[in-house]
Amino acid sequence: MNKESSYRPRRVSQLIQQEISQYLITELPEMVGFLTVTAVEMPSDLRTARISVSVLQKEKRESILKLLEKKAPHFRRLLADRLNLRYNPELIFVIDTTSDYGERIDKLLESLKKNEPDNKD
Repeated sequence: MNKESSYRPRRVSQLIQQEISQYLITELPEMVGFLTVTAVEMPSDLRTARISVSVLQKEKRESILKLLEKKAPHFRRLLADRLNLRYNPELIFVIDTTSDYGERIDKLLESLKKNEPDNKD
């Protein structure tokens, strides 16, 4: 893999992340603060964009994912108008659950602290 072929997908994914983040603010203002685009992954052919989103309210994840999937064609058209790409990538939204792992680790560390005896001699 040459340097240029690895650079372009990374750069296009950054542009898509910025644009989709802006679209979420303007198109779904009720979600501001609850929904964040955490990453965009693209293959070297630039035909698909896997968009990871973090949803603050766990109980609303499925409904928000369905809403994003429903709006994906609209976002795709907006991207086509803004970005000058040979192929307009298919948008695939997925829920980013990495914050769940961090939360779980925090809880485990807290429980370890509570069970740890004081060794202050």
